Amino acid sequence: MEGFDKYVTICGGLSPTIHIYTVNHIMLAIFSPKLIDKYSADSLLAHFQWFLQNFDGEYFYRYTDLVYPTRASFPDQASKELDMAKSLCSRIMKYSGLSHLPIKLVPPQELIHEMPPVLNIDVAKRGSLQFSQSRAAVSTHQHLEISYSGAMMKKPMDLVATMSKHIAQHYLFQSQLIPPLGMESFDATSELLAVFMGFGIMIANSAYTFRGSCARCYDPRANRNAALS
Repeated sequence: MEGFDKYVTICGGLSPTIHIYTVNHIMLAIFSPKLIDKYSADSLLAHFQWFLQNFDGEYFYRYTDLVYPTRASFPDQASKELDMAKSLCSRIMKYSGLSHLPIKLVPPQELIHEMPPVLNIDVAKRGSLQFSQSRAAVSTHQHLEISYSGAMMKKPMDLVATMSKHIAQHYLFQSQLIPPLGMESFDATSELLAVFMGFGIMIANSAYTFRGSCARCYDPRANRNAALS
């Protein structure tokens, strides 16, 4: 892979790092039918091309890095559960280039399950370029709420994967675009969008949880609900 003029790390899974220099050619190697069936490979490729067209492909090429489940990527420490969750949320938003979104993390008991407002935010640009729009939204007390599961504090990889997906859901919803496979695929598309933003290792490694033999130790609340397998 050495010698490519342009490359970018985009996702994890079977291989911790994948390099790409053109979308139309090298990306085909990522979704190889040797690893998955042709329909799934074509669908994944179509989704990533769609993300590049609609969710700031330039930012992806210039700034998106693979986020690792390490202390280096998440160095924050906190004594309280909510403070830790807020620190993780801030890191996820920073790595995804979505710090401008007026995301508000609330305790599980305070989360209101209702349709979020549609804000005047240009989803085609990530980074700090849209900060002015998000400030206008915050000034009118319009927030996009997410929460967390306290049980997931024991499994930080599941927690980061879940929070990155929830942020991706808001990002996708704010676009008001119909996913390539229709609105019924919104959940799965959001998960792929989180991979596109750099969280592929956490998404892949938390897709399935081996229960093990100790029923007393097993806590299903600590596991992520995956849309993709």
